[in-house]
Amino acid sequence: MSIRALWIVPIVRQSTADLLQDNIIFTRYFPLIEKKVRSANGEAYISLPSPTEFSNVLLFELGFKDEEKFIQSRDTCQKVERKPVFEVTMPAGTVWPVVVVEQRGLLFCCLPLVPDNLTTSRPDLIQIPGVSLGFSLLCGLTDFLRQCPPSEVAQRSGDLHLYLNTAAPFGRISDVNCDTVMAKMYNKPSYLPRAQKQPSWKPVLHKGKNILYLALTENIRAIQFNKENTADTFDLYGSVSCKSDLEVALSDVTINLSYNSPESAIPMDNLLIHPCVQSADCSMLQRGETKAAPRRIRFTPPTEMFTLCHYTASGLKGPPIKAVYDMKMTDNRASLTIQLTLSDKVKNAFEYCEMQIPFHNRGIISSQDSSVSQGNTLISPDKKILVWNIGQKFPKSLNANLEATVVFTDAKSPSSFDDPFCTDQNAYAQLFFKIPDFTHSGCCIDSKSIQVSPSTKFKLNTVHEYLSAEYKVWNCNGDVLSSSVPKALLKQMADM
Repeated sequence: MSIRALWIVPIVRQSTADLLQDNIIFTRYFPLIEKKVRSANGEAYISLPSPTEFSNVLLFELGFKDEEKFIQSRDTCQKVERKPVFEVTMPAGTVWPVVVVEQRGLLFCCLPLVPDNLTTSRPDLIQIPGVSLGFSLLCGLTDFLRQCPPSEVAQRSGDLHLYLNTAAPFGRISDVNCDTVMAKMYNKPSYLPRAQKQPSWKPVLHKGKNILYLALTENIRAIQFNKENTADTFDLYGSVSCKSDLEVALSDVTINLSYNSPESAIPMDNLLIHPCVQSADCSMLQRGETKAAPRRIRFTPPTEMFTLCHYTASGLKGPPIKAVYDMKMTDNRASLTIQLTLSDKVKNAFEYCEMQIPFHNRGIISSQDSSVSQGNTLISPDKKILVWNIGQKFPKSLNANLEATVVFTDAKSPSSFDDPFCTDQNAYAQLFFKIPDFTHSGCCIDSKSIQVSPSTKFKLNTVHEYLSAEYKVWNCNGDVLSSSVPKALLKQMADM
């Protein structure tokens, strides 16, 4: 679980005739690991390339050089790719496996050590633990440099060496978590009495107020077609995030995911938990069961913000906002009507609620005349989208309507924004909303049931929110994009 070398290479697109003499930002070799490789491979040993040689060949292999040319060895469809692992062919031989992570115009690369018993052949990547650890190390390094502009990374070489000395001393990877590595770099480790255990992933204890933050975020994905032969689809899913700042070395936290009203709640049917969870009620719902039962989760929180669990709830009977989109095109003019109806089971208090009506493969919007029963309309800066700001609350009738006439310029202005399917009357509108202190399933974090061991006083902050993910409404006068499961397969699944 070691690495032989690490590089940071800027992405430069150029031909082989214009190669830079020194096109690399940072290089770190680990002589102790390299000596081990040389001893294990003997005459088959392939030395590491120079920084300039490595960067030039890597950029060529990834297609950033001579990208306008077809290179058989690089661009053939028969070449099997195993991203983010690549092989770099040098004059001295092939260097493999090179792990590459691209972030903000930079290539973070490392060369993991292949175990001695696997060097005689090209083993499966899963047999090389250094690949996954090297990838995690690079991801932590990108997180460490997240606030540093790419042009200033070279000026932080001292910090980079210090980071690697802490995360991978002598090339042996010991810690891939950016937060704990930085805690070791910039803080003095906290030492506890021998009677208390202190995990290696928490070298520095939290000092200050004890705070436990829990956030339950629920999302709705809905696609409405308003057609007899195409059923609307919607998926309800959520997650619980946690940040624990407690002045204890090793704590156990227990929470309950319960329901505000179990009789009308939508029960969770799947629960995916974080590796730090010690125990959880993960039982599956039996066929036909509709009763919502609370789930109890006990876990040991890491130092950083993390996602404690994901869940799904497939018992949703209808969307939170029913929408009908009716649009007709004549030449360079679109006449449209949108009707929205808020479900009476949804809290009528939005942080924001906005509908965007994009117009693809047409000219820009020259003018629009609209009439709304709620909110106001405006045109996006690129003049491609009509935006309806519905506001923070629906009227008492729970209905909102929009009627508009949109006029376009004659000349079309193609852009990457355009969807090739959305021509003529093939169009959709998209809804964006957020409702604080509410979940559609009724799932909530029971603050009274939270327990922390060892017992300590702490401030509890809980957040509940309901957001739209992909929420599309297709024009009922045009064609739609949809997929369906054969009826025979649906019947077979229902009989299981």
